[in-house]
Amino acid sequence: MTCFRGKLFGKPLFVIVVIMKTPGKNIAILHLIIGLALFVIFLITGRYMRLDFPDKDIIPQDLRLLMRSRHIYILFTALIHIVLGAYMQIRPLAWQKALQYAGSFILIVSSGLLVWAFIVETYQLQHFSNISRYGIYVSLAGVGFHLFGGLNSRPKE
Repeated sequence: MTCFRGKLFGKPLFVIVVIMKTPGKNIAILHLIIGLALFVIFLITGRYMRLDFPDKDIIPQDLRLLMRSRHIYILFTALIHIVLGAYMQIRPLAWQKALQYAGSFILIVSSGLLVWAFIVETYQLQHFSNISRYGIYVSLAGVGFHLFGGLNSRPKE
């Protein structure tokens, strides 16, 4: 644990920074927190859809399919983050570590896109747009970065 002292706008400032022995755990914990938060968002959006559209026969089937698919995309991104939070191990080589951190950033961006797509496409446009498409493509890129960054490059003995 490290403590920094200084002044901010003339006021005393004390900042305590906790440095973990395994820095890769920080990103894994971040993925776990984001994944659990997205899972809660998934539950909330499901409840919201049930309350907002109780009679499924009245709404057009294409809108219903659009709503349900965007809702499932939120579960999809939540599960990616939860799995990464549980199993992620930062690799020692710099290029692998860079790919893993870049993949994590890209997956966080994709999660934002997919939640935004649910709101915009389901309730504002009530029609398909490119937001969800880009969210899925960006998720694919993030998973690819993690895949290549996480491969074990040591020769087998």
